[in-house]
Amino acid sequence: MEFCEKLDFLMKLTNTTNSALALYTKLDPSHISRLRRGQRNALRNTGTIQLMAAYFARNAKAGYQRKALADVLKINPVGVDQAELSVIIATWLKEGKPKEFTTVRDFINGFSDYPPKKPPEEVIAFKKGDQDQPLADVSVYYGVKGKQQAAKAFLEEVIAAGGGRTLRFFSDEATDWMIDQEFAPKWAALMRQVLKQGNRIIIIHTVSRDLDEMLHAIRQWMPLYMTGLIEPYFYPKKRDGLFKQTFFLASGVAAVTSHSLGDSIHDAANFFTKNIEVIQALTAEYSEFLKRCRPLLQIYTVRERSTYLETLTQFEKGKRNMLLKTESLSLFTMPEEVLLKIQGRIGKRDSRLLALRERRIQFLKENIKEYEVTELIQVFTAAKVMDGKIRVSFSEMLIDGAAYYRPEEYIQHLVHLEKILHENENFHIHLIPEEESEYMVVVKEDYGAIVAKTSAPPIALAVWELNMVSAFWDYLRGIAGEREYGIVSNEESTKRLRSYIDTLNSQLKG
Repeated sequence: MEFCEKLDFLMKLTNTTNSALALYTKLDPSHISRLRRGQRNALRNTGTIQLMAAYFARNAKAGYQRKALADVLKINPVGVDQAELSVIIATWLKEGKPKEFTTVRDFINGFSDYPPKKPPEEVIAFKKGDQDQPLADVSVYYGVKGKQQAAKAFLEEVIAAGGGRTLRFFSDEATDWMIDQEFAPKWAALMRQVLKQGNRIIIIHTVSRDLDEMLHAIRQWMPLYMTGLIEPYFYPKKRDGLFKQTFFLASGVAAVTSHSLGDSIHDAANFFTKNIEVIQALTAEYSEFLKRCRPLLQIYTVRERSTYLETLTQFEKGKRNMLLKTESLSLFTMPEEVLLKIQGRIGKRDSRLLALRERRIQFLKENIKEYEVTELIQVFTAAKVMDGKIRVSFSEMLIDGAAYYRPEEYIQHLVHLEKILHENENFHIHLIPEEESEYMVVVKEDYGAIVAKTSAPPIALAVWELNMVSAFWDYLRGIAGEREYGIVSNEESTKRLRSYIDTLNSQLKG
């Protein structure tokens, strides 16, 4: 059962209204309603979950209620008092992979599979004079279809005007109109043509949207992000979501703006204008909004390698609890002699990489004085290790090509990890089952995340919006099989790691 189903079951069983539970937990009744319908992600706040559990344990008094609870919770109701039942219900509510886990997993899988094997269908390029009809200085379009017409007219005007401009986008209105199956290919083709002309885009994303919608929007924009011509931002403060608006602006060319109340875009008016003074006024308003925004994420390809390394260095300066997972073992726990062997073997001696590693090790040492650092490590089969099929994490971005461990190098790296475990009480590892993965995720709690696709062509995202950072943090916790993250026993981890090393050594010698 999902969290929403569990909550709905408990509320129906105890005849609890949204208002009654909201009063007890100090949540808004509308929030309770959305939690029940699955329109909000499962609660992560342990205190609130415990309050809910205590409420249901106290109000499930009748025999039929206790029997139904016992059946669902798979417990013997005899001898279980109210306090014990509260703990059991709280544990049950927190069990399982939350919706955010699935959302982030799907995002990472889609991201690591980029570019898609099937290229997008090309739509016949728009040419000047192709508009359906001459556009007046101000035109009004209504509803969802009207928004599509206005957006299409806007992009056509931009293309007709030529390249070298900066476009400014923002919308916190519903985006169903943009992902419509008939309209989406036309929109995407026009956008590609706009960028092909050398136009740049500044876009302010709405992070108050559901996480699933937010990550879907980023995936949808990924082909356009890859051009390096888009700068994404977000507004960091909360908005009540009642009054919503849309801006599409191209200075000196055209603008589209609309306003709506809540989700009522179906009857909203969408204003298209070519009036220069109006466009200037709207652009000034947008610029004031942008001053209050922050970068949402940065996207790096091999073309931006040096900038990526600077961002990586800045990220690792931040002192926070850290979780990381690579496709094999992390670079900053790699012994220098192993790095030199690999670089020498593939003919890619690079002093910058050595300097990067030294800086990262120093930052790690500073970080683990105060904070926990935990690495998730896949347990590969001995056959895969002996066959030299373990790829060095993120080697394509860092050294122009894939590199693979020799068996003795991989074992040497594991032995070095064992040494780090012995020497640092705040460093931990989780040994996890092998999976098909071509990505790296490094998260610093309440600070930032680096998400990297490690197959060709390599791509990296630096994420700074804290809701998204929390989602990636919880995703790594979920991979480790822990709903509520706790410190890993270094003693137990060392035993498992030593057993793994011994198994590989016996295969190497045999």
